[in-house]
Amino acid sequence: MRIISFQLPVVLSDLDGNRKRFLKAMAEHADDKDVIFMLPEMWGCGFDYKNLQNFAEHTYELISEIQSIINSDTLVITTHPETNQNKVFNTVYAVTKTAVIGKYRKNFLFSPTGEDNYFDKGDDICVVDFKGVRVGFLLCYEIRFPEMFRLTASAGADVVAIPAVWPEAKKDHWQTLTKARAVENQMYVIGCNCSVMHTKKKDMDCGYSVAYDPWGSNLYESVSGEHVLTCEINRENVNDIRQKIPSLSDAMKVFEIKRR
Repeated sequence: MRIISFQLPVVLSDLDGNRKRFLKAMAEHADDKDVIFMLPEMWGCGFDYKNLQNFAEHTYELISEIQSIINSDTLVITTHPETNQNKVFNTVYAVTKTAVIGKYRKNFLFSPTGEDNYFDKGDDICVVDFKGVRVGFLLCYEIRFPEMFRLTASAGADVVAIPAVWPEAKKDHWQTLTKARAVENQMYVIGCNCSVMHTKKKDMDCGYSVAYDPWGSNLYESVSGEHVLTCEINRENVNDIRQKIPSLSDAMKVFEIKRR
């Protein structure tokens, strides 16, 4: 199984421009087989808090466009605003050619930028099966919460995919914590960041997407700038490392792992 991360610029509020940029990049890999595409967090509109409801109206339109591009051997991990019963969620959609096979609503919202004032919190985890690989989802800030990774691992994840908008100024935190989450849960952790977040006030450099295997080796060349990054994953590596060093199973024998 291959994972491709699209580390490209995101422009605040520019749905049309962002759509053209990312869909064009995906189309260039449309014939790839047994592949997971990853896109940055809120790549369509950025964190345009005041217009989330309006952008949410385009979410399924964007998902349909993605489905029109990809083939039946592709899973796309894409993040958009979602409205439900007068609430707005920061939601990851797991999209195949024919269906949305899973959704994850962000549990921990980034309060320093006011994300918690505009989005509602999710309250569950999500793990989907794609061609025999169990894929879980978390978002950006949530790398600071190891409990979320342990819950996702206990639900059977071989891989945790993390769409993000993470500033280059804190790249050491990003790289250290994602690697730690991979090692302590003995699974793949893949983080797809945008290259730059363009806003009306400033341009924030991001980049440094990561792909750690269950041993903690980085499978991407983690760099700044615009890139399409590719790596191979093998779920047998998860099983092998968990058998050689049974720290995850030892923990599960001692600690009660439960959802709230």
